[in-house]
Amino acid sequence: MAAAELVGLGVDVIVGMSQPVGMAAHDATDTIPIVSIISGDPVAVGLAQSLAKPGGNLTGLRYYANELTGKRLELLKEAIPELTTIDVLANPMVFYLPFEDDAKREAGRLGVVVRIHHVSEPADLDEAFAEMTAEGAQAVFVLPDMMLSSEAPRIASLALEHRLPTMAWGDWYTEVGCLMAYSAQYDELIHRLAYYVDRILQGAKPGDLPIEQPTTFELSINLKTAKALGLDLPHALVQRADEEIE
Repeated sequence: MAAAELVGLGVDVIVGMSQPVGMAAHDATDTIPIVSIISGDPVAVGLAQSLAKPGGNLTGLRYYANELTGKRLELLKEAIPELTTIDVLANPMVFYLPFEDDAKREAGRLGVVVRIHHVSEPADLDEAFAEMTAEGAQAVFVLPDMMLSSEAPRIASLALEHRLPTMAWGDWYTEVGCLMAYSAQYDELIHRLAYYVDRILQGAKPGDLPIEQPTTFELSINLKTAKALGLDLPHALVQRADEEIE
């Protein structure tokens, strides 16, 4: 509804911070330029003809690469080598994104079983963590989602309460108490959106502006949380961290 209202106002550009926002705007208009962060594959979902030349009225930055799920799981397994099962927090409202399938596939490659816990709204988090604990959870893996992102402090608090190490997808998770995160710098991507808006306002067509992908990813570790959980993280892993929170 918000996207339709913006279209009705006749704005010059619509800017989105996530794929659901970009998709809603794309469904609402095929003429107003849209600049958005895309979490999944913009080509696969029909938002662009290709990354190099989107061809329509949407462009921006692709935040999520499928390989990131595998890397995050590898780092979590390196931190806790005895892991055999990982419990996953996922929002079913973004079922069209590849996160759950990627997690299952990559976990299988590592010889780890994943259990998906769907969280549609913040109120579901308490039940999800209680369920994890009852099932003997060893670690929590948070999939990308803006609702879960906004609940990072609550997730961190519940993870500590239930004594569960957590791997997430943005350093704001470790800043509020989660154990680890591996990601591109999301705030830098948001700033980069301004470049696209500027180009479009100067006359460039969004379909001619390539969708960029991040090339630098950072590992963040909360050592205070590791200590609280009684984890002795491998020295080599800690040495590779770009950010250590103590």
